[in-house]
Amino acid sequence: MYPAELASPYLDRFSAAAAQRYKALGIERDDPDRPMKIAALNSEAFGAPVVLFCYLDRTMGPGQWADAGMYLQTVMLLLRAEGLHSCPQVMWTMYRKTVSQIVGADEKFVLLCGVSIGFEKEGAPQLRTARADMAETARFLGA
Repeated sequence: MYPAELASPYLDRFSAAAAQRYKALGIERDDPDRPMKIAALNSEAFGAPVVLFCYLDRTMGPGQWADAGMYLQTVMLLLRAEGLHSCPQVMWTMYRKTVSQIVGADEKFVLLCGVSIGFEKEGAPQLRTARADMAETARFLGA
């Protein structure tokens, strides 16, 4: 799911966010069953009753992948407007063959991600992971 050569600052940010997320879910970093617990949560779509799978034609390039990401963001905002929550999950790409068989996706399409959809579970831990300062991620010219 991630580049093999993922380096700082991206690896650092990813590791910190993952540690925060899974600690909030009761999975400590030193738990020997941590990988299995994380895989179970993800593959169970965090308890969501619906998973939307987004596919792109294999001939599409980076521009269309960006378009799909923007489209999915819009879908997720529309879901919130209807009182639903969602979680994009790239992990489904690790099981792309199985997912494609189940949903009947033709081989000319590639799985971009799944999006778990459902109502917020009462009592579930509320978590907002830390974000990089805007000065680290954006540059405004002429301002």
